[in-house]
Amino acid sequence: MYSYRVFEKPEFPETLTQYPCAITYTLGVKSDYSVGGPCVDHWEGVTEFHLTPNVVKSHFPYIMLFFRRIRDAAAGSLTLGGRVAHFLLDPDRQPNIQGPVALVYGSEDPHHALVVYWVVKESVSGDFVVSA
Repeated sequence: MYSYRVFEKPEFPETLTQYPCAITYTLGVKSDYSVGGPCVDHWEGVTEFHLTPNVVKSHFPYIMLFFRRIRDAAAGSLTLGGRVAHFLLDPDRQPNIQGPVALVYGSEDPHHALVVYWVVKESVSGDFVVSA
């Protein structure tokens, strides 16, 4: 499945041309820093899994397969390949995998999707100087 990047490259498409695909958005960051202490960013975000090009109900069996795939992929990569301290489906948001929902991207027709809420803890110690 192609996942459009939120960091590094401006890849957000004007229209969706391939299904399934994923689009990730950040919702915000809480930065914790102190002189001499660890510096940590706590990110919250959402990934939309755009699964079908329409809202035909016969797609539901296909869509249901993605709940387990998403959970298993998240559980199998808690550090995103060593890039972060931890990556979790947001335990404070219920449900943290929402759907199936009908989403509209831009001016396109509605289509089936799952919306996944996540949190990331990232060490940023050494990335900047904290001073009094």
